[in-house]
Amino acid sequence: MAEPITDDKSGETPAEKKVKLWDFPVRLFHWALVAAIITSWWTNQQVMIDLHAIAGYTILALVLFRIIWGFVGSSNARFSSFLTGPKRVLGYASKVPKGSVAELTYAGHNPAGGWMVVVLLVLVGIQAVSGLFASEDTFLFFDGPLVAYASSDVARIMNWIHHTNINLIYVAVGLHVFAALFYLVVKRENLIGAMVTGVRKVPAELATSFQTIRFKSPVLGIAILAICGVIVWGIVTLARSG
Repeated sequence: MAEPITDDKSGETPAEKKVKLWDFPVRLFHWALVAAIITSWWTNQQVMIDLHAIAGYTILALVLFRIIWGFVGSSNARFSSFLTGPKRVLGYASKVPKGSVAELTYAGHNPAGGWMVVVLLVLVGIQAVSGLFASEDTFLFFDGPLVAYASSDVARIMNWIHHTNINLIYVAVGLHVFAALFYLVVKRENLIGAMVTGVRKVPAELATSFQTIRFKSPVLGIAILAICGVIVWGIVTLARSG
């Protein structure tokens, strides 16, 4: 079979174009969250509580940033651009098994992927917040920085949430990874690479829809992320010294 004719400089075929998809703040958030979740899991296994706590604080700052960026960030990073009703989600899901690339390609998160973003944000946010109030002796009598401001009943509930919710995170992360691999292997769509480089190849007829994405300055995103980090650090520091 003859190889498709490509543009030597761009690697494009006549039927596809390279388009900018994800801004730097979204990509930084995504991979920083992956690293923080892995670190949190590993330090939990190794009973490295100080690093475990730092990973949790990092996750909290990242979640806070993504919520803000979901309102003021690039147009396809905003919640309003990818959160849809159940009818569109189910309609998209029905197309996935046999749908073409053109049918499944969006200038951002697809309807199902958009809700997965929200689910993951909620779950990891709950995990990070519950850790602030947790108090237990399995971690060398570790107390979260805000446990002194909570009753014993609240601390006990937060412990239960912290130990239970992590299982939901494992399920959600597993589904997320499975979906990415499904698109890569079955649909031949490298969504993982697009989240690394910010660029994706799409059918040429869809390229114009990506030109409508309004990208915000990465400096703004980094500044917001830094502020979120300072806020979380300030809360933890004040609580520890109070």
